[in-house]
Formats: sequence, structure tokens, C-alpha cells
Amino acid sequence: MNRAAIHDIVNKALSAAMIEVGDRFGAGELYMPDMLLSAKAMKEAMKVLKPLIKGDNKIIERGTVVIGTVKGDLHDIGKNLVITMAEDQGFKVIDLGIDTDYLKFVDAIKKYNLQIVAFSGLLTTTLANIPDHIKAIEYEGLRNKVVLVVGGAPVTGDFADRYGIEIYADDAATAAKEFIKAV
Repeated sequence: MNRAAIHDIVNKALSAAMIEVGDRFGAGELYMPDMLLSAKAMKEAMKVLKPLIKGDNKIIERGTVVIGTVKGDLHDIGKNLVITMAEDQGFKVIDLGIDTDYLKFVDAIKKYNLQIVAFSGLLTTTLANIPDHIKAIEYEGLRNKVVLVVGGAPVTGDFADRYGIEIYADDAATAAKEFIKAV
């Protein structure tokens, strides 16, 4: 199977299905067990696809990305897809996990030689936490050292622009491509 076909499976089938499940959950048409089952199916599919995405080719190192799902959000499917795609493009990725407090982002910027800080969020309610994350980075004098990225189902380009976030990506493959442009 070629890489383009694998990326289509991830972006056009798996990711699209998870967005649909998330939307239906938000509308009250599905329940938490439905979300968890869908996420489990996605993770199992990614176990099969991830080695195929990475392939056995030698990839040049492009830089370092830190990524986390913002405070208050427990979703990691989109974040994990971005990690896979970014690693596929030659980035070292530091995964801060879910429900990530702004201090963890600040500490990671201080600890690692980062080029990119990526915020992930699936819940509309948790997007309100992103400006606090940015303020903490600014307060520590680190804002001019990194490129900020934001993505997730409720995120828009307008949202990114409003908070001075340099990169908005609506899917994992686009995020990885934008990372390349940023370094």
C-alpha cells in the first residue's frame, strides 16, 4: 500500500469518522461508551497503519515539536495522529499528553530546543484555556522562541489569528506539512 493511500485512510476515513462521532456525541446522539469504543477502534487501526506510514526510509531530522491536549481536554486521537505524521516528516516529538497544564508547556520549552509548540483541543469549552497557555509562554519570555500551532475539531483559522497563533491545521497531515514550512 502506498503512503498516499495510507494518509487517505487516516484523514478521509478514520479522522472523518472520529469527527462525526464527536459531533454526534456533542449533539447528544451518542454516549460516552460510543466515544470510547470509537477511540479504541481508531487506536487499533493506527497500530496497524503507523508502521506503514513510517516505512523503512531514512528521514532527515527537521526539528523538535512539543504537543499536548490543552488543560481540561482528555481527548488524544487527533494529537496522536499529528505525532505520527510529524514523526513521519522527520520531527522529534515530545508528547505532553492530555489535560496539559500551561506550566508543562513552559517547562518543555525551557528544557528542550524546540521550534514548535502545538496545542490540541477537541472540546469547544477547552479552547478558552489556550489564551492562558499563550500568556504563560509570553510571561516567561519564551514566545518569540517558538512557533505556535493549534488544531482540533472546534478550532478555526479565525481563532488562531485572534490569538497570534502562527499555524492552524484542520487535520494531522496538514499540521505536519505546516511544521516543515515553519522550520
